[in-house]
Amino acid sequence: MPRRRLNTATTGTLARVNQTAILEALRNSGALSRQQIGAMTGLSPATVNRLTAALIEEGIVASAGREPSTGGRPSVLLRYAGGSRLVAAIQLRADRASGILVDFDAKIVFRREIDFDPRPFRLNNRSNAVTRAGQREGGLAQTIELFDLLISTAQTMGTPCLAVGIAVPGVVQHPEGSVGRMPELGWDGVQLGSLLRRRTSLPIVIENDANALAFGELHRGAGQEVNSLVALVLENGLGAGIITNRKLHRGARGEAGEIGYLLMDRSSLLRSYSDYGDLEDRIGSVALTRAAREHGIEVAERELLTAGDIFSLADNGDAAARELGDEILDMVAIAIAAMVMILDPELVVVGSNFVGSAETVIPGIRERLTGRIIRVPPLVAATHRNDAVLLGVAELAASEVHGFAYLAY
Repeated sequence: MPRRRLNTATTGTLARVNQTAILEALRNSGALSRQQIGAMTGLSPATVNRLTAALIEEGIVASAGREPSTGGRPSVLLRYAGGSRLVAAIQLRADRASGILVDFDAKIVFRREIDFDPRPFRLNNRSNAVTRAGQREGGLAQTIELFDLLISTAQTMGTPCLAVGIAVPGVVQHPEGSVGRMPELGWDGVQLGSLLRRRTSLPIVIENDANALAFGELHRGAGQEVNSLVALVLENGLGAGIITNRKLHRGARGEAGEIGYLLMDRSSLLRSYSDYGDLEDRIGSVALTRAAREHGIEVAERELLTAGDIFSLADNGDAAARELGDEILDMVAIAIAAMVMILDPELVVVGSNFVGSAETVIPGIRERLTGRIIRVPPLVAATHRNDAVLLGVAELAASEVHGFAYLAY
């Protein structure tokens, strides 16, 4: 068996790490002189001069005038030029694709949503699966349409798109970007990366949506001051992104954080799961739609309810929805307890597509965990709420452009 190679830091890696330190200083503090950059980063004057010259040539850093004179020669100020560079980001959901163009200062300059073609489906009570007619790969054509639109729109704006990030609610195989089983869309082993790379030479990042949320919160949200966190996406199902030592933990096969497959009690061992795991078969959109009808909640024929829909109904006084909402919070709390006790994260971030997560979900989870696990870590809502996943995958795409490299510490 060949010996595993140890990771080492090459000269190029070290330069990217140091460039990242300079860019982060400029992004966080505004215009700085080279001397101020050196003081903030600990880099030598020669290193600062060499790396800032390269960043200016790439257009990532620009001159911002000079400091006021104090008698000597005033220093040149440098600023981060993120507003002149764009990346595209797409988030796939069960019923639509959301896309944005965002600059390197995280400012969204264009937004578009494309609804997937509605196709009849029925709830199969025996398998609890969604059976769809029509195309096997729902939403693929619309996803490609949105992909092309974002790139062409950036060109017409005079600011070409430099990279594309796509967040999907499923397992992604890296680095090729193939997407695993996503029953709501009928996807199973779709070679999304290959399909999109035939259309452009731009760098393309395809990532699980919970991983994208975790990465975004680490670098642009609530996790900037921590080394470890867990980020949960509570929408059509439940997934988790894991950060350890300030790096994404994907697992050996990209399946880390697929908590929809957590086994919740002994009855879970009496059956097998294919389309959905045990937890998702309890609180995923298919399960919730079925349960809502069983509780007498009116649901349109082709509608799939999410956890957010249930909480909204409960907030409006629906007693049956309130009961279902309590069941959802029970299941989510049990899942978070398992992750907290295994991973011991410094922070848990909850992301969802409904506004009430901070007011309803987080206090409910905290109440259920208090006194039942050793320590309840801070629980917070995703910083950018509905855009949190999009901005997270945009950050991943941006890191591909200028080779950001972050040190683990």
